[in-house]
Amino acid sequence: MDANKKCVICGRAAVFYSSYLKQELCKKHFERMLIKRVKSNINLYKINNKSFKLENQNKCGKEFLKFIFKGMESSGGKKLSSYTLEDFAICVMKFFLFHDAADKRINNRSFSPLFNVSENEIISFFNLKNIKLQSVDRNRKDKVVLDFLKEIEERRPGGMISVVKVGMKLGII
Repeated sequence: MDANKKCVICGRAAVFYSSYLKQELCKKHFERMLIKRVKSNINLYKINNKSFKLENQNKCGKEFLKFIFKGMESSGGKKLSSYTLEDFAICVMKFFLFHDAADKRINNRSFSPLFNVSENEIISFFNLKNIKLQSVDRNRKDKVVLDFLKEIEERRPGGMISVVKVGMKLGII
């Protein structure tokens, strides 16, 4: 990150640029923004359990949920899936491109509070804490679709979130 970049909230040195928000953020405000987004997703869907069972669909997502909900994981409680923005965007695009049946749901038998959180944000979050985390390995078809989505995202920041929102509105995911 450029040393001259300043956080839009406090003016400290920025460590992350959110292309979707078009904002430079310092470590403190980046972490707060990310955690707040996940917790507001939980509140939006009126999930008020005090204990959660974390599912392991996406290792990157699971590690982030474990961090946010540490001490709240139990064998019972609400199931939180660990699918991320990329997982849902791939699912929606495969539905449109290949007529693949949707195999992921945002609010089904388990809720995914990471539907609008990217793996890049999660990996950056952990890098700032000096914890190494790898992006998820995907099959060939998913990689091709993700590359296509990344091109869309590059040209139009927020493109993946828009794809997911369309999928939600149409009941695909």
